[in-house]
Amino acid sequence: MRQLLHVINPRQFEISLSYLATYLGIPANCILRFEQWANVLFVHRKDRGGQFVSYRNLIHWIEACVRAIQTCPNPQALQELGQFLKTEIERFTYADDVIRYLRRLWLQRKAQLNLTPNLYS
Repeated sequence: MRQLLHVINPRQFEISLSYLATYLGIPANCILRFEQWANVLFVHRKDRGGQFVSYRNLIHWIEACVRAIQTCPNPQALQELGQFLKTEIERFTYADDVIRYLRRLWLQRKAQLNLTPNLYS
């Protein structure tokens, strides 16, 4: 089974130094640089060396999940995405309000796709 990382490409996230500093709770000048790796960010810090940050903890990840749901082209793709999200939520820690929000969006998109008339029938 494919994973959500096949749908969402974190390397395309536009992460600013100021956002990352705020997320980490440190001054921006403590960050020497950061690298966007395939599955995590690697932050080079002045005060303590390197630090890994999971993409899943960033708002960019949730926004990408929202876009993926809202742009699903058909019920089958949405169902597959729903399975990816379910696996993701079972495996990683997500806030309860984020889970509720993603589920609500998924159900809304499902209703939209099921109401769309099939032009070929």
